[in-house]
Amino acid sequence: MRHLSLNALSILALPVLLFSGCASSPRRVSIPITGGQTVYLERQGPGFKQAENDRVKISDAGLQAVNLNGNMYVRWAFSIRPKQAAELSTIRIEDVTDPAPLLLVNDVAPEQEGGKWTENAGLMELSSTNARWLSEPNETVRVFRFTFNERDGRSYALYQGVLYSPAAKEAFRAMVR
Repeated sequence: MRHLSLNALSILALPVLLFSGCASSPRRVSIPITGGQTVYLERQGPGFKQAENDRVKISDAGLQAVNLNGNMYVRWAFSIRPKQAAELSTIRIEDVTDPAPLLLVNDVAPEQEGGKWTENAGLMELSSTNARWLSEPNETVRVFRFTFNERDGRSYALYQGVLYSPAAKEAFRAMVR
């Protein structure tokens, strides 16, 4: 399997994502999600503050371009850093931006490497309904619900917002053409 180097993509995409947001946005914004609910996310710079609680911190939620046998796709990549010696039994990640939630990751045996858990969602064609927002000309916010279960029975959820400006979306479309 051939794919674009994730480091190379990060180098290309990060400046676009970091410098394409609106600096004058309010600090805390309400965003409608699945089921008619609303979440409140805190803006930080051109995006959103990383979601965290006393147990874990979301360290990455971003889109990647992937070249698989000469065909270009996009996929979501996620990582978390536990703050404590939490023994996570499951990690579930859903895109809750649209009226119905979309399950992206359901790791029933999460393993950490170097104190960090990382996972990728499945590949999506740019033309798929789950990636259609990349073709919309306006700024887009995607919201992910991370649900954690620990071996001792604790369960909790965090919501992470990801902001894509029109320029960032155009850059991704250019990478996968």
